[in-house]
Amino acid sequence: MNWILNKKRTLFFKLFVSFLAIISLFCLFYILIYYVFKTSLQEEIVQNSHNETKNTAERFSNHMEQIQIMLFHMYNNQDLVAFNRQLQRVGLEQADYLKAKNVMMDIRGYVYNSLFLLEDVIVHFPKEHFAFGKSGSSSSDYMFNTSYQSVTYPLEHWEILADQPHTFLISPAASFHMNAGSPESRRLLPYTFKKPGTAYQIIAMVNIEKAVESFFGTTDGHTLTITDDQSNILYHSGSTAEGEAIPVFQNGETALKENGRYYFKAEAADGLTYITSLADTRITDQLQRMTSYMVLIFAFSLLAATLVSLYLSRRLHTPVKHMLSSLLDRTSRNEADDVRAGDSIWEYDLIQSRIGELKKEKDTIVDKLNRQNAILTNYSYMNQLKNINTDLSEWNDFLADGGSYQIVYYDIRFRISENGSMPLDREGAVRHLLDYIHLQTKEIIHANHTFQMEKNEIVSILKGASAIQLQALLEQLKASLDEENHFYVVTICTLPATDQPTKFSETYQQLRDLASEARLLEETQLISEARPLPDLDQPLVKRGREFDQALQALEEDTCMEWIRQAFAQFVKKEASVLQFKQLALAITSHINEFMDQHLPCKGAATSLSDWEYMLQDCHSQEDYESVFKHIIYSALAVLRDNKLSPSEEPTIAMFYEIINSHYMEDISLEYLSEKLNLSTTYLSVYIKDKTGINFSEHLQKIRMGKACELLATTNWTINEISVRVGYQNITSFNRIFKKTTGISPGIYRKQHLMEVHHQQKHVD
Repeated sequence: MNWILNKKRTLFFKLFVSFLAIISLFCLFYILIYYVFKTSLQEEIVQNSHNETKNTAERFSNHMEQIQIMLFHMYNNQDLVAFNRQLQRVGLEQADYLKAKNVMMDIRGYVYNSLFLLEDVIVHFPKEHFAFGKSGSSSSDYMFNTSYQSVTYPLEHWEILADQPHTFLISPAASFHMNAGSPESRRLLPYTFKKPGTAYQIIAMVNIEKAVESFFGTTDGHTLTITDDQSNILYHSGSTAEGEAIPVFQNGETALKENGRYYFKAEAADGLTYITSLADTRITDQLQRMTSYMVLIFAFSLLAATLVSLYLSRRLHTPVKHMLSSLLDRTSRNEADDVRAGDSIWEYDLIQSRIGELKKEKDTIVDKLNRQNAILTNYSYMNQLKNINTDLSEWNDFLADGGSYQIVYYDIRFRISENGSMPLDREGAVRHLLDYIHLQTKEIIHANHTFQMEKNEIVSILKGASAIQLQALLEQLKASLDEENHFYVVTICTLPATDQPTKFSETYQQLRDLASEARLLEETQLISEARPLPDLDQPLVKRGREFDQALQALEEDTCMEWIRQAFAQFVKKEASVLQFKQLALAITSHINEFMDQHLPCKGAATSLSDWEYMLQDCHSQEDYESVFKHIIYSALAVLRDNKLSPSEEPTIAMFYEIINSHYMEDISLEYLSEKLNLSTTYLSVYIKDKTGINFSEHLQKIRMGKACELLATTNWTINEISVRVGYQNITSFNRIFKKTTGISPGIYRKQHLMEVHHQQKHVD
């Protein structure tokens, strides 16, 4: 029982019950929607049946109108009128039957036209006892008692009808036997036309069954009744008798339900009334069938939702379970039973309890640190005080005396000789500068403390120094330091005074940032405020292809001229020393990648780290050109020594040239095979055999190298860099970049900036 109670408080149980509650609400909503839908569906079926009745009445009305027009034209047929005159004048024996034959041809045209749905059109001359239709002429007795025999319509009916005053008359449908004694019968609807006083009548035999099938459709479960303006039934479909009683519709009523059937009424323009009926059980059957389908779908959906809820509850609970396993030790697990009491979620209570313990531990540590020296706590660079040549207690007393103080930061950048060697001992030179700065400062400002922070950094802390005193000190130091600018270049940075000892680390970092914004000048620079850095075009992006062509051609002078122009552009725009260093690193990285691409099986002779170490001591344009002259010479020497053999050079060299020039395009192996006039299969195997890797790996390596270069040297967005290296889909670019480098492009850019800053911080 306790196990069940404990399970009720688990996160899994709470999630699962919550999902089931949501599913239950959706189920209730589903049932409500179903009942509303069921009612509206029943009304929709009734309305559709009503509309069907109206459409049937309209179709029948149009058809009867067409037959009426046909009868009128037939009645006024010139040949029929002429033949009738001959019969009246000379009698049946001497009449011209060619006229009658022409009329019979017209009759056949109407009968065999499927649009009229006619069985026959009969022209009847009652006084002459003569008639003809589609099959020919005969006596009236043969026509109506043999060819079209009907109990309802014998010859006597048509003779009596000829004396009636009606012009157009629709008679009730009846069964007609085709030829006397034949079992074949058809249900026809007679439509008669006769003008008063004329000697003949025209009878259109409408095939009412075909008409009903065309205009009403199947009668399965439905019935159709047609009545005239006197409520006489002209036609009734279905299994019931034609004399079945039709319900009485009140004025304006078009639908009613009676004796388990729905009845629908529609009146046509020709005076006929069309009544359809539908059994109530038919609608009920449709609703029951729909209900069965809906119940089946509902059951399946409920089962699927329950299984998904179970799955999601486990998925959401599993990481919490693993987190608790890693968070809690044995002691905490033994104490977990105490947390189970209550109504909240057990896992959350346990996490909250553990967080409370961690908070107590954190508060204890903070209290302990607060009891220690406040200066040491906030001074993040105190671990570097090992290089200070003054006693630590003196430093503590100096800051603890209170009052405002000002920091002067000296960044020393040693230069190299033309042969690449250092002209003097760095450590000794820094100590000499430290002593000199200390003595010069003490002569003007007595309250000062000067010490070495890093190998190439000196810091002076001044108290009570006026602006005039500080300016005089800095100008005196600048004049002295400029005399030795062929050995080193110094950047001096200052910021306004502060009275907060704990702000030392923050101010120190700001001064280092100011030093990184210094211009590339061969003199001592005094910097007291930040300047906006210029927005520079990266030469490798705009003119990288020219540089690759010069390297490919092994032209040392062209390569050096390209580098001189690149640095001259940076000098013209007054770039910072950090921007110059980033440019130099980007060029060396590009040269290294170029060598890797053209020496795929051998590798570059000089490592990238060696070149970067050489660039650390470049503090003027001449320094950079001197180092790059050595780098270009070394790189081209390796390329010359490892140049491809004559048998490989034409194809592989062109292959490298194409992919290095068109890597940003949608280049493919098919494109290369067309350019090199080789089959795709052969070229793929050839590249793999000669270089060790296949085409796609070559292309990906170049693109990723260019992407790394752009991420490190430009401020372009990742999406812009993706397009510039040949990836239109940024998702694919991110995936391949992370697969290649192990990190995302954004993280790579941040790490590179941190590395550059770290290198600048530890420049020898």
